[in-house]
Amino acid sequence: PRADPEHLSAYSCPICFFPPTNATLTPCGHVCCGSCLFTAVKTMAQRGALMPEASVARCPVCRAQIPGWDGKGGGVIGLKVRAIFSL
Repeated sequence: PRADPEHLSAYSCPICFFPPTNATLTPCGHVCCGSCLFTAVKTMAQRGALMPEASVARCPVCRAQIPGWDGKGGGVIGLKVRAIFSL
């Protein structure tokens, strides 16, 4: 069964609350703007210097680990808008 396009068009990034730009899927299933996700993970990594438990890349929504994170797109999947709206 196809998803209702109207329902999907109401989706928003859980970080900035706007429709996702350069939508990026985390291994735990959250879809965020690419820049929101990268900024959030980078900020958490910078805090890792003071808090070692924060040094592992984690989803900013649920804090699940993002294995393979390399700061260049590793560990996450970039989505095309068409993919989101044609589920």
